[in-house]
Amino acid sequence: MTVLNPAKLKHLERYQSSFIIEEKGYYAVNLRALASTSWQEENNESLMLRLYVNQVHHQDIILFYGSNSFTYKRLLGLMESGTYEMEWLCESPRNREAFAQLESCTLEKLALTDRETLAVQYAPKLYGRAVYSQFDNLFTDTPLEMIYFFDKWEKGAVIEYHMVFSHEDEGTPAVLLMSKWGRLLDIEYMASIYLNEQNEVEYVEYQGAEHQVKSYQVNDNQIILQTATCNGNFTDEITSSYHFSFIPSYEWKIENEARETVMVRFPYINHVMKWEAERQLKNSPLPYNKIENVNQYIYIQSSVWGMELGSPSVDFLCRTKGDNEWYSSSLHNKKLGEFSAAYTGPYNHFGTAICLPEGKSMEDIVEIKIALINDKLPQVNVRNVQVFAYDENNDMRKYIEKAFDENLDRIESEMTIWRKEM
Repeated sequence: MTVLNPAKLKHLERYQSSFIIEEKGYYAVNLRALASTSWQEENNESLMLRLYVNQVHHQDIILFYGSNSFTYKRLLGLMESGTYEMEWLCESPRNREAFAQLESCTLEKLALTDRETLAVQYAPKLYGRAVYSQFDNLFTDTPLEMIYFFDKWEKGAVIEYHMVFSHEDEGTPAVLLMSKWGRLLDIEYMASIYLNEQNEVEYVEYQGAEHQVKSYQVNDNQIILQTATCNGNFTDEITSSYHFSFIPSYEWKIENEARETVMVRFPYINHVMKWEAERQLKNSPLPYNKIENVNQYIYIQSSVWGMELGSPSVDFLCRTKGDNEWYSSSLHNKKLGEFSAAYTGPYNHFGTAICLPEGKSMEDIVEIKIALINDKLPQVNVRNVQVFAYDENNDMRKYIEKAFDENLDRIESEMTIWRKEM
């Protein structure tokens, strides 16, 4: 159902239309638009379209994809049948001369399984960050996708939501983010919704500042949080004036894949990650926060087993043709006080990355090996690897996929897992 004709809007200009809902259900709004902005350009990063339904502010959509025509899919919600008024307001505080080109807007009745319906029903509404300015997410750390997975507790199901942001301004520096997580994206645990046997909310927890898990006071079924910190933690004290309604877009298969699978499922986020790095990190004066070119990295997804998660375990190393030096995902087990550059997360499946020397690319790699880097671990089981890199079109592409199941121990602490066929 198309609900608007093409329109061009500048700062504070409005466009009005109406739409008819024939049948009650959960609906998405698919806004195809572009803007005269660029996520790579300082003070012209993006603008925001504010959606009003029946004169009530419904949500905001940040056009982070700039001059590239892009479909922004957001949750309209559970809609009763009837006729509705729709209004779009353009807000461009970073560049008053910028404009948005609304190409089309369609409404989509979501065809959901029972499981997907629960995920959509309880998806948190997210208010934008307002730390550096009134609208931080218009120029930094913008939210991109919401993913989720199901777990169980004694009374029923638990839905755990995670938010994907374009970066994190504070917290782990960029070079160490690449080593520890294999991305500059910030993927944060957001909230856990505990349901009873009737699929009603029993209680809610969320990730507060300093990564502290906090209880949420449930007043109704709409969970409302705000990005509170510059490393993607949340609060239930709402102080900002803009908000987003993300559709839980992917059920993360936590037993089979890393969270970094979003880089494969949603290719556009790799572009946004790259653009933000080029704007913020290329000329950073801080060595551990300076990344000149994300294309210089290879991005690895693998898994570790047979150990207590939360401590360093394995390093991935690669060698290029004609070079005897090994390049390390953990920066050769780099430690800064108690902080380890190696993966120390709570999940078996994980991502990491290796920075190649200047002028080298994925095509130059001839060997990849794994190494045990924690002498407190008697053994660790490592399974499977996928290796990705940006290609000549700046798209993330899979170059290697290798199935293996190998144990590293104190006797055999290193093992080659891939060699290039010559």
